[in-house]
Amino acid sequence: MTRDLTIKDWPMFDRVVRDPKACAMMLEAILGIEVGRIEYIDDEHAEKPSLGGHGVRMDVFAKADGAVYDIEMQTTRELSLMRRMRYYQAVMDAASLPAGTSYAKLPESYVIFICDHDPFARSLPRYTLEHTCREDEGIEVASGMHWVVLSAPAWEHAEDERLSHLLRYIHTGRVEGDLAATLEEQVRHANAEEAWKEQAMGFMTLEMDALARMDAAREEGYAQGEEAGERKGRTQGISESQKRMSALIAKLSQEGRLSDLGSVADDPDALEALMADNGI
Repeated sequence: MTRDLTIKDWPMFDRVVRDPKACAMMLEAILGIEVGRIEYIDDEHAEKPSLGGHGVRMDVFAKADGAVYDIEMQTTRELSLMRRMRYYQAVMDAASLPAGTSYAKLPESYVIFICDHDPFARSLPRYTLEHTCREDEGIEVASGMHWVVLSAPAWEHAEDERLSHLLRYIHTGRVEGDLAATLEEQVRHANAEEAWKEQAMGFMTLEMDALARMDAAREEGYAQGEEAGERKGRTQGISESQKRMSALIAKLSQEGRLSDLGSVADDPDALEALMADNGI
């Protein structure tokens, strides 16, 4: 029998937050604002815009009351978290502004990363990152974009009870409060569907196996470089591999072609060719 997935497993997170009620409750706890009716932006966001040839799989891309929201679950340490948020912001903006439309029409946007670690080591439950003018903080920088990073281990320091319950549930699995109860109910229902659970585990296994093979295939090249250059190359290579693999899985899943990935998982060259054929 396949193990139960938790809210921190990306297929489960994607599914749970696809429930409008759960999504709205989560956003309200994170941002401290009332969120209206949630509308999910079509899954085509996973592969557009190309932006230099890179693809991106957003966990949840939604809109409500004229604002757009991207919510991401981050369970591992991301060495370039801020640059990743910058890239997601660019994808959201490009997808939200039709060609020929005034920049004034860009909606308020929120890029939210829920981390199961403290990325800034300041023991804050919520880090709200906004643009300011260093020379004069009184200048209002009305860009309309907002970045929020949550640290689940710091749940005890959250002054808002809803946020504390959310972070505690994510970090420990303990259910307390209406929001955590709503999320856990969704998790239980999903885990009760054995066929869906096996498929979700298959997605994660394919992703991990393919990444491992890609990284192993690069080892020969790293071995030829100087030690410092090798370390830098490995870090950059793994990060790039993860981005490309996420984009490939999103595209193949959307098109019902995940079997294509399984057929090349043991062949790094064939995997690279599959990525190239799909513009990744």
